[in-house]
Amino acid sequence: MPLPSQNQIPTPSSKPSALTGAGIPKLRRAILSRLINEAPDAETALLTNLRQQQAVSNALAGLKRASQAVVAIIPHEMILLDLYEALHALDALTGTTTNDDILNLIFSKFCIGK
Repeated sequence: MPLPSQNQIPTPSSKPSALTGAGIPKLRRAILSRLINEAPDAETALLTNLRQQQAVSNALAGLKRASQAVVAIIPHEMILLDLYEALHALDALTGTTTNDDILNLIFSKFCIGK
């Protein structure tokens, strides 16, 4: 999101005070309104550095390979490898997915060993 020029910055009718808390709710509403009403630039909305950009690119590449494998009627076990690679790349950003999460998902969707 581009920064506003000096004449585009609204002048508050009352100055917020961190000491007394006066004007803080109004300031919060003004900030949220500005963020909600203006869509962020596609390049800067989420990715702030090269590592993040590479992680998302790797995730997209894994998803593309998985999609192509589905069209080519590749066995689902092989498709899962591409999906896992995509998930692993995104995990580099969030740090929230574990191998147990993936295994639980696989076993909840497929009947294995019967």
